[in-house]
Amino acid sequence: MTVPASDLSAESDSVESAEAPEIFIKRGDENKACSLGGAISLEYMGYQDTLFDVSVGGSDSGIPFYCHTDKVTDVEAGAKTEDQMGTLFWGQKETSPISIMPNKGDGCYVAYVKVEAGGQTYYARSNGIVVDTKKPVIKGVEEGKTYPEGTLFQVEDANLDKVLVNEQEAAPENGSYKVAANGTSCVIRAIDKAGHESTCSITVSGTVTPKPEEPKPEEPKPEEPKPETGYTISKSGEYELKVGVKYHLAEGKWKVDGDKSVYQGGRDFYVPANGSYQFSK
Repeated sequence: MTVPASDLSAESDSVESAEAPEIFIKRGDENKACSLGGAISLEYMGYQDTLFDVSVGGSDSGIPFYCHTDKVTDVEAGAKTEDQMGTLFWGQKETSPISIMPNKGDGCYVAYVKVEAGGQTYYARSNGIVVDTKKPVIKGVEEGKTYPEGTLFQVEDANLDKVLVNEQEAAPENGSYKVAANGTSCVIRAIDKAGHESTCSITVSGTVTPKPEEPKPEEPKPEEPKPETGYTISKSGEYELKVGVKYHLAEGKWKVDGDKSVYQGGRDFYVPANGSYQFSK
């Protein structure tokens, strides 16, 4: 049975609600307990410290309870539901207030609490606490060095909030930011959601020279069409020949009907018109 935090201490005509113990999952003086499932709201903390102080029904109630601290890998999937409570490892039974510490390094944590009282089982969960102990990392430029205006740099941080260039918030383009001049200087500030800040102060000289366009490769010239090659005329006879086709005349002396010339063989030739030609050797 899941009992929303807002209902844990509510008065009701039902015996079950009247007997429901109040579950406290506190950060400071504020009770963060809420019902199972739903979207996970996030708070960020920049150091390893107590996540929550958990108790049930007051510090001296003696009501036993169990805790499970879940390291969330997919915040978008939402909090676990009552159907998933049986898959959690609850650890030992507690009867007095306990403090929950992050036990798996940086990441998002949600605390789940189970209470068994009056023959009933009650659940509650916390909001999400993101532990982030690392500063943003600025890459592409180095402190104290000189770069042209427009030089690209990158910022790496899992929970990045904003990047300021000379106190003006900068928007990334394809994952990179640009150096901008304030006179001859540029101050970069990267801030994450846990409050960590990294800065880099550089000197600006000139602007980035655009890369010259690489010459386009010359397109290959189309090959001149080669004449069509016909056959070799090696013996006397009548042949159908075409204009533009290269023929070969075999060795010897040749005559063509209608032509008084004598042709020396062993060479290529073309005809002036399509038609039948009578060769004799």
